Amino acid sequence: MEALATVGSSFEQQFWQKKERFAFPHGQVSVVDVRPETLTDQIPILIAPGWSEDCQTYIKTLRTAFNLGRRALSLEYSRLDGDAIKSEEYPEVELRKALLILDALKKKGIDKADVIAHSEGAINVLIAAMLKPEQFRNMVLDKPAGLIGKDTKSALTDRFIGMLFEDAIISPPLFTDPTSLIRVCERIAWYAAVNPASVTEEMDAIATFEITDLMKALHDRGIMFSVISGVDDPLFPVSKQIKHMQENGAPPIGGYYPVVGGHNELSIHPREHAALAINALDSLQRIRSSR
Repeated sequence: MEALATVGSSFEQQFWQKKERFAFPHGQVSVVDVRPETLTDQIPILIAPGWSEDCQTYIKTLRTAFNLGRRALSLEYSRLDGDAIKSEEYPEVELRKALLILDALKKKGIDKADVIAHSEGAINVLIAAMLKPEQFRNMVLDKPAGLIGKDTKSALTDRFIGMLFEDAIISPPLFTDPTSLIRVCERIAWYAAVNPASVTEEMDAIATFEITDLMKALHDRGIMFSVISGVDDPLFPVSKQIKHMQENGAPPIGGYYPVVGGHNELSIHPREHAALAINALDSLQRIRSSR
């Protein structure tokens, strides 16, 4: 694992001055990598972003990890496509993101990572793990896509709009906050405008791709999971999630945490929700170590 030149500098210096941009055959990706001077765990945490999110979305989440002694990375995907990708097994738009995750970790010299995957991030990081399971240790899936059964784009879109209305109530009012509703809407508009064809493909994947079988296969290969669900999450309702798992079999999970709050609490209220996700990773590691 590489030694960072930024060790010993403040969180703000690392976040704002050390953003890296990488170009790979599959596309381009930007990475923010922060590391406190004293680590509580040598394995870094990859925060796999939700749909349309960027590194600034997770600035407070990264700061929480930093304050808890964990090196943490997040990334954002360029909307410019790379080389053509064909797959009969995975949605191609998600496979591209999975390959970029693996490319970025290799470029950073990271041999193994823990993961906090938010929303759509659960799909592409699980695909990445299927391609290279030895790259990952423990994963916490926060309000993950793919655990409520088959959906439709229209139903997903309706719930997404409802989520924006609910976030308008709880999100910070200041324009300067990246989780404010104004900034979120600006980011979504830009994300959709740059590559509208990819948006359609991503919505298809989020609505229809199921992750249970991937979690089972990866558990057999040594990766451990926990799931955090939002009791008030309008996008992936916890009631739908529980019903789907009851009817189709639950994936192997070390912890299941239904918490009060909506879909984007990880970034909006990280002091509680990001801390919970990191504690869930610690709990998985304790289970692993006790075996």
